[in-house]
Amino acid sequence: MDSTSGNGAELESANGSGVTDALPPPPPFIPPNVEPVLVKTEAAEKKNLRVPMSRPGFGSKGQKIPLLTNHFKVNVANLQGFFYHYSVALFYDDGRPVEQKGVGRKILDKVNETYHSDLDGKQFAYDGEKTLFTFGALPSNKMDFSVVLEEVSSARTNGNASPSGNEEPNDGDRKRLRRPNRSKSFRVEISYAAKIPLQALANAMRGQESENSQEAIRVLDIILRQHAARQGCLLVRQSFFHNDPSNCEPVGGNILGCRGFHSSFRTTQGGMSLNMDVTTTMIIKPGPLVDFVIANQGAKDPFNVDWSKVIY
Repeated sequence: MDSTSGNGAELESANGSGVTDALPPPPPFIPPNVEPVLVKTEAAEKKNLRVPMSRPGFGSKGQKIPLLTNHFKVNVANLQGFFYHYSVALFYDDGRPVEQKGVGRKILDKVNETYHSDLDGKQFAYDGEKTLFTFGALPSNKMDFSVVLEEVSSARTNGNASPSGNEEPNDGDRKRLRRPNRSKSFRVEISYAAKIPLQALANAMRGQESENSQEAIRVLDIILRQHAARQGCLLVRQSFFHNDPSNCEPVGGNILGCRGFHSSFRTTQGGMSLNMDVTTTMIIKPGPLVDFVIANQGAKDPFNVDWSKVIY
């Protein structure tokens, strides 16, 4: 490669074609007292504008009144340690997975009762399906248990009674009560999945979101649902309904509208709060299927029912 001296220095092109390219001019001299200008992108400027509006002050005019809200401030006494997350798998004794809804809580309660010492006395926060939480770790990352549940065909003794429950059980209910109890064996597998620092709750109480704050709040939601389930409430997602006939109203077609509560933990600028809202769900009025079909179709008797519309 050849070069020539002087301001008009030229270099032979690298492609060997003999065509020369002029060098770019040298950069201009920058005085030492010049400060460089920081270039801001449009996205960064928009992000910086997204700040909460500052409150100008507090109201001083008008009449003060007490105000009730559906938010309750939440405090947790112990914020040291971890929630441990475990996966739960339920099987029958022949290896088939348990798919029946509602039986998971009974099985896990039986596990906790039977193997309480093997679990180091840990209490479960169980979502009713495949997720379980404990405060502190279980003795092993993977544990297997076998339990037997006594199953009753029907626990209802007033299936054909009025919602007030003042009627005597009929012949069908008496026959169900005379049936012997049946037992079923289940196998439970509990496997370690993750751990969640309780410090995430402390961050949430300060109104700060962190990586594990939503998972920690989910544990509190599950604990609240589990408490409602043990009181005999009907659970529908984050809502629960007490088993009280006075909370139900007929809406027609043998359908009842039941009043209940929806609960959720929320992070706010003032910390963490428990939000309680009223909610309603629809249930079928307890009773014989034939009576439900007659009332649902507005028929006078079973002979006037359109049985082609009935789905078994």
